[in-house]
Amino acid sequence: MKQSNFSEYENYLLMADKSKMKMTYSSFLDFQKVVSFVKQIANKSGDTFLHDGNIYKKKITSAEASRFLENLLKNSCNVSILRSVATQLEIRI
Repeated sequence: MKQSNFSEYENYLLMADKSKMKMTYSSFLDFQKVVSFVKQIANKSGDTFLHDGNIYKKKITSAEASRFLENLLKNSCNVSILRSVATQLEIRI
């Protein structure tokens, strides 16, 4: 089966295995929350932004967030950025 036919969860498992991250469904759901947050960072200019009713100060730049998202398309993950953003959301990755 081609990788383009894989589900989001299957792609997460491949990336998580490469990056030595947890490979559970609950970890996948947390990962999706963090990616949603990173997408907002990538699309907002300035140092602060609103997410789910809370105001956050960016821990990474919009350029770093865009690069992170581009790498996800290649099933590659910068774990340090992922953990930095997850910590900001109080999510354990």
